[in-house]
Amino acid sequence: MSLAMGASEPAAPSSPEQVPPVPPAKRSWRPSLTPERKKLFRNFLFATTATYFSVMITKRAARSRRHVPSLFHHNNYVPKFNKYQDGIQAVTLGTLLSCSTFAMGVTGVALVFNINNAQEFHAAMRKYVRGLGLQTELSKQLEKNVDPKAKELEDAIENFLSDSFPNEKPEVKEKKSD
Repeated sequence: MSLAMGASEPAAPSSPEQVPPVPPAKRSWRPSLTPERKKLFRNFLFATTATYFSVMITKRAARSRRHVPSLFHHNNYVPKFNKYQDGIQAVTLGTLLSCSTFAMGVTGVALVFNINNAQEFHAAMRKYVRGLGLQTELSKQLEKNVDPKAKELEDAIENFLSDSFPNEKPEVKEKKSD
């Protein structure tokens, strides 16, 4: 084809020695499944399953409370109930729902951001907060004007926690982009 016919580049002369171009390597849309990643998936699946079952249990409990009068009963009849038992059941079901939903949320966030433990979460949040520039001039000034007794207490707590967690500054694993 010539340039006049709409081609963007002139065609290279074909020769028998010319090798066809090698296609680019296929990239996977998902990262490789390491054992840590499999553990995150398993935890998220478990939390999601627990949430599903707690929703089903709550739905069943709510349906059992529904009063449907039979053929010859009055529809304004109030069934007998025990308010203490109903209160305990409500607190139990509410706790079950909130804990399972919270677990699903935490494991989902850990799965999305590839965070395997609390130390990695701590390092990632520090990196994120510093990246936003949330440490303002006022907070820097307040850090300088700290009461000596409060500073002593803060140092004692920091020393105690540094003994509890030997790895003070863990490195955050960066996601590899292939």
